[in-house]
Amino acid sequence: MVVTPDGKYFAVCDTNCAVSLFKKDHINGDPNKPIEWQFNGKIKSHEIACSSISFGDGLDKDGNPMHRLFSIGKDRRMFEYDVYGSAYHTQLPVLNQFIIEQEALPTSCIWYPLKDSKEGLILTSNNDYKMKVWNPQDKSSRKTCLGPTYGGEIIKMKELNVPGYEDKYLVYSTAKKVIGLIKMPLDGNPNKTMGLIAHPNEIADFCVSQDGRYLFTCGGADLSVKMWSIDVSPIENAI
Repeated sequence: MVVTPDGKYFAVCDTNCAVSLFKKDHINGDPNKPIEWQFNGKIKSHEIACSSISFGDGLDKDGNPMHRLFSIGKDRRMFEYDVYGSAYHTQLPVLNQFIIEQEALPTSCIWYPLKDSKEGLILTSNNDYKMKVWNPQDKSSRKTCLGPTYGGEIIKMKELNVPGYEDKYLVYSTAKKVIGLIKMPLDGNPNKTMGLIAHPNEIADFCVSQDGRYLFTCGGADLSVKMWSIDVSPIENAI
């Protein structure tokens, strides 16, 4: 599940290769009715498993902020969906799609958090430990570099704003055991990443506190939730 920063939309991908969108609005768009979460649209876009979904920030033709929704799957494709073109209880329209891998399998994606470009970029990782930056509008790759190689490929990434540091970080998790940090911008420097064993087996999910000081991880079979204190100074010193 992913949620927009303004809390008006959330999207989910399921084991049936489908992506669904939900909106918080007046029932059936009637301003006289109460506001609640409503199912907005669904589409079975990927041929095989959907690996990850992400919301992005964009601008419409009038220059106003707009939400963008993306998904990647093991069919090696990236899809972009029309958030505003989906009506209540109807199909979720596809705006764009293109192939992002030839041999490797994409495993996770996130809207590229660094504002060093006027382009809207999205970051993906694959099971060959590579991280790639894409411009989905042009269907073109902007950068490919080595990612963390601790304990398996990245399956989930989230943005982290650390107090007192201008540069952004990413928190990531692998399918089993490992969580870690990546300093932005990406350049393949192994000293800009770290990883540690957080759980004895799978990591079901994780989240970061609003102030960027703590990380919470949720194990699967170990039935535990752990709270971690975040300290990026060792990474800064290593760089």
